[in-house]
Amino acid sequence: MSHRRAYPATRGFTAIEMVIVVVLVGILTTVAVPFIRNGTIKSNVRGAASAIASLHAVARNAAVQRGRVAVLVLKGSSATVLVVLKRSGSTVVDTVGAVENLGSRFGVALSTTQDSIIFTPRGIGTSASNTTVVVSRSSVADTVTIAAAGRLVR
Repeated sequence: MSHRRAYPATRGFTAIEMVIVVVLVGILTTVAVPFIRNGTIKSNVRGAASAIASLHAVARNAAVQRGRVAVLVLKGSSATVLVVLKRSGSTVVDTVGAVENLGSRFGVALSTTQDSIIFTPRGIGTSASNTTVVVSRSSVADTVTIAAAGRLVR
């Protein structure tokens, strides 16, 4: 006795099933893309703020290790940050490490209350007031504050 089905087995998907899947994927993509884009922007802003904090530590450590005045230079117009050491009795400066162009690396803009922070050979800042650096991109911003004595506060 043969056990054949009355209807042959069909394979594949119907057109309605395919349309439903495509519509669901479209809806999920429409909802997810803004969250992913905003997350990337936040990550870039945090990365740039961390780079500033890192260069702050480099400037302070270089001043102490080499016994010379170190300057953390913050160029807001070009979103560039660098560390230089001043030679005593001279106008010549030596750049420590790489020049960080945060604008091209992270796509951020900088605004700062001072264009440089000077550290004595003991690693102490010489500013009269706190320095505030605002790192921003689109509607996301992060603030790094450097106290007058040179301590970094985030």
